[in-house]
Amino acid sequence: MVNKFKKILIMEAGGIGDMVMSTPALRALRERFSDSEIVLLTVPRTAQAVNIKHYANRIICFKQEAFSKGPSKPFYTQIISNSKLLWALRKERFDMMIDLEAIESWKSSLLRCIFYKCIGAKSKVGRNSDGKGFFLDVKVPDELFGKVHEVDRKLLIAKTLGAETNNTKQEFDISEEDREFMNKWLTDSGIDDKRTIVAMQPGAFVPSREWKSKGFVEIGRRLSQKYRARIIITGGNNDNVAYEINDDLKDIKPILAVGLSLGEFGALLERVHLFISNDTGPAHIADALNTPYVVLFGPENFYRYGPYDSRSNNRLVTGMKVSCSPCLKHTCRTHECMESITTDMVWEGVESLLKEMTKEKQV
Repeated sequence: MVNKFKKILIMEAGGIGDMVMSTPALRALRERFSDSEIVLLTVPRTAQAVNIKHYANRIICFKQEAFSKGPSKPFYTQIISNSKLLWALRKERFDMMIDLEAIESWKSSLLRCIFYKCIGAKSKVGRNSDGKGFFLDVKVPDELFGKVHEVDRKLLIAKTLGAETNNTKQEFDISEEDREFMNKWLTDSGIDDKRTIVAMQPGAFVPSREWKSKGFVEIGRRLSQKYRARIIITGGNNDNVAYEINDDLKDIKPILAVGLSLGEFGALLERVHLFISNDTGPAHIADALNTPYVVLFGPENFYRYGPYDSRSNNRLVTGMKVSCSPCLKHTCRTHECMESITTDMVWEGVESLLKEMTKEKQV
């Protein structure tokens, strides 16, 4: 059979978690179009989340985050800042362009329509999110607030193109260098496996998904007092909340782990016994690595972004159902859904998971 798609552009322009959840679909598409040249188009902060050789021949990044879930740049700025890239992509003469991301607003829909016209691929495939994919040649059904997980939504695109698979495992690449770095970092920090190691991620790329910092402080203190746990606070260099919580917990001597590369962070999650996180990229890394974790959900659709399956090694803590949820807002005036999550609700998830882990060790 002649392969008419000799050159394919796959776009995954979401966050780190989106890229991790894309790996089953990317793997299936790579296997289906094994003779094609596949180029992966993404954003700078997400590019290091995957080992490109497993999924594509090349990787190209937007100059700026064109379809970011964060605060969006002005419309004209996104076009102008990526104009050179769009022209370069047009000269590639792609036979097919596949967009794995949902189209979450009409602004994003129009922006994509312009981007795709500029790139000029012969066939455009993507998600017709609540009718916003009107410009696509192959429209894959998608309900933004439906009860289908994001992994399966992306796999449906692959299936539509004949790339069916039963392998739904999410992947996250960690090098041996990352593992060696982390082993030394933990040793130098005085941490070993003799005591329970718990990492906490108090920040989030989308501020509306952040739980109150005093809640993380209380959970960290309870873990230290009841389980003699070593607490590690994770985050980016600019995550002020991580520094604040580290200061508030100075009496139990937590370890601050900020500014790690994604690979180093993944190596850390391989070593911890438990991870507690807001709904943000690191939680999806934990899911892919099969690290026991507790994840806190407020505004987003947990059917879509929560733990991929109901394994015994994860717990989902959800806030109160409010009139405006689920929502896609970057910021919130009331923060009502996240504020409704109490320390006891999170502690219940933490304790039940720790007890489950203890039972498994005894078997």
